[in-house]
Amino acid sequence: MQNLPNDIVIILGASVFLLLISLFIVLMLMAYRKRDFTHLQEKRKLEEEFNKQLLQSQMEVQENTFLHIGRELHDNVGQLLSTSRMLIGLTERSLEHPPDMLATANATLAKAINEIRSLSKSLDKEWLGQFNFSDNLMAEVNRINATNLIKATLNFNHHLNLPSEKQIILYRIVQEAMQNAIKHGHCSHITIESQRDEGKMVIIIKDDGVGFEINEINRGLGLDNMKHRVELLGGQISFNSIVGQGTTVKISLPQKTKI
Repeated sequence: MQNLPNDIVIILGASVFLLLISLFIVLMLMAYRKRDFTHLQEKRKLEEEFNKQLLQSQMEVQENTFLHIGRELHDNVGQLLSTSRMLIGLTERSLEHPPDMLATANATLAKAINEIRSLSKSLDKEWLGQFNFSDNLMAEVNRINATNLIKATLNFNHHLNLPSEKQIILYRIVQEAMQNAIKHGHCSHITIESQRDEGKMVIIIKDDGVGFEINEINRGLGLDNMKHRVELLGGQISFNSIVGQGTTVKISLPQKTKI
């Protein structure tokens, strides 16, 4: 009985020691997890910053390239076409009965010159800074419909809350999907529409073309490039295609995207 208090003290001492050890281990684990979490946050921040710099660099390179091409089109190609049209006009006036082919060639050159001027303007840096997604998408739809080969329908009724440089990237993604539908899908009808879904902007491009097997995606379709561009915008893209029934491309973007 006399040894009981000593036993209790030993047991209590051992319990306190074990409790302190356990508490120390718990604190170490918490510190490790906190440090690990901080590391992951820093890593994610670095990745986001890298993507931001990459996107900015791509935009700067594209702007300079577009500006150079635009000037070449306007100052060189445009002038050559204008000179050719002038020579055709002089030839027409020098002939008493000019053939209809000359008039057709003259009209074709006039149309080509106007197209060159529009394209040159669209590549101007000032134009890029004021880029509007919906307006340019409508122009693309009108261009497709002007061919009278494919019917394109646009139903875009939502405001796109993105800076101009991001609107350009989104436009290129949608344009790529439309070109795939025309070139590879051999479609007769394309529809582009916008939706709101749980605070996200959703853009759907649907065609009635031949479709393709999702598991056998042709790299020539540029799907990886489209996916990469959407990821730079902080969004997601999905492809749904059925052979013989067409393809649907769905782009989902947060309402407010930060680079």
